[in-house]
Amino acid sequence: MDKQKQNTWEGYFAQRWFEFGKKGEEPYTRRMILTSDGQVDNYTSVNERYWQVTDDELQFLNGDHQVTTRFPLPADPLAIDKFTLIGDFVLDPSIHHQLVARHMPESLHELNDGMRQDLDDHFLQAASSTYPLDRKIKTHSHIRVAFIINCVETLPALLPLIKAVKDDNMFELKVIAVDRFYESVNVLPTLANVTKFLDKQGVPCIPVDGNYEVALRKLKLWQADFLIRQSEWDEDFPEAFHADHLDWARLIHIPYTITEKMIHPANQKEGSLLTNDYYLHVWRYFAADPLSPNEKQAVDTSFVSQDIFQPVGSMKAKMIEHATPHWPIHHGGKRVLWTAHHTITKNWFNFGTFPEIYRAMYTWTKTHQELSVLFNPHPLLREIISTEEVPGLTLQQYDDFLKQFDELPNGGVLQNTSQYGASAASDIILTDGASAFYEMQIQRKPIVALLRKDHTAFTAEGKQILEGVHVQTDISAAQRDILRLLHEPDSKLDKQIANTKAWLANDHPEYAIMQAMRGEMGL
Repeated sequence: MDKQKQNTWEGYFAQRWFEFGKKGEEPYTRRMILTSDGQVDNYTSVNERYWQVTDDELQFLNGDHQVTTRFPLPADPLAIDKFTLIGDFVLDPSIHHQLVARHMPESLHELNDGMRQDLDDHFLQAASSTYPLDRKIKTHSHIRVAFIINCVETLPALLPLIKAVKDDNMFELKVIAVDRFYESVNVLPTLANVTKFLDKQGVPCIPVDGNYEVALRKLKLWQADFLIRQSEWDEDFPEAFHADHLDWARLIHIPYTITEKMIHPANQKEGSLLTNDYYLHVWRYFAADPLSPNEKQAVDTSFVSQDIFQPVGSMKAKMIEHATPHWPIHHGGKRVLWTAHHTITKNWFNFGTFPEIYRAMYTWTKTHQELSVLFNPHPLLREIISTEEVPGLTLQQYDDFLKQFDELPNGGVLQNTSQYGASAASDIILTDGASAFYEMQIQRKPIVALLRKDHTAFTAEGKQILEGVHVQTDISAAQRDILRLLHEPDSKLDKQIANTKAWLANDHPEYAIMQAMRGEMGL
């Protein structure tokens, strides 16, 4: 594109207002401004922060100046069909964006209506019961962000954001560490491991060992602007930190599973995990990728709002991608990581296969001394065995197995720590965990997925993700697959790259999340 043509187009875009959104759908905004200094104004989105005209295209860029949408340009502005440009969304080529030039008077009218509504909203917020009228509201000069943490294993999903908030002078950080609960009653002693891990990371925390209501009251007095709880499951936390008690601040959700596209809700053949009632309390759900059509349909038929979802990529995916390889077994054989899910009964997601296969895995590992096999159970597997009736398996048998497997010269057990260093160091992975089916694809490892016949149904997106793994329903066939794949290229590699591309597109999702907080606070 020559300079004169570029100037013509830049002048055109800088002198108009625009309607922007998906082609054929209700627009995201009708009052977008493309400023002369290359910024997108009057509309807030992580994917549309800047604009530029280059190579016969109008390009929208994210906060990291990476191109997110490309609009092909005709010879000159007069050639635009019905004042409309159609562009491809780079992060998801199936999405086409539409940009419509608008007349100034119409845009100003809508802007006036929008400003009036924003003003009304501010008055409503000031009069809300969050801060009673008889209470003096404190002012503060930092954006206050609190995390409620109870588990080391899934901290990679939050750690980059915790560190970024800690290091940014605009923010003030509080990290509350508690034990993990099971069914809101049984306490799993995770607090010591969490505080030890955070200390090693240089992150100060507030350990709360009981007196949870007092801790909640003090947290309210601190007046957090934003709260991030580690998971969406109320039953994982003491009652004081259930969602109903957190509505006084803007609740943020960042999925520890990277994506919730994989499966339908437990014991259902349709629907989405995104309709969990927890999300009714959420101000913003920072997702790894945009909602799929099926997810949108499910959300639209629930009380959850589409407005809360903002795709930013995945911190956890980036942490997994860059995990430092570490193999705790001192053995020279090919490395097999075996992970076991906790849903081993028949009344939930029904993925766990441990009771049916643990004896076969012990014998196989003992027989194949050319292999180094590391067993990594889900943090809740032992709790399930100890509290529910599991046919053919007692808690004593489980504990005996752990001891015996760990004593094998080529065996080992990994617990109470992140698994991603081990998966990075492995040669192949055997798993029955739904999240492991896609997480380990990020590290480009051959994955043998062992499926129960009664497992919760996969979504259409989940079936596509499953194309990146080798599926078996029998442990003997899975073991044969492992031995075969250790000596030949993985035919699923291309599928893995395609499946995980959107999750890895943004190197720093934490910056987009912090920018959304700043925008909410008017900064």
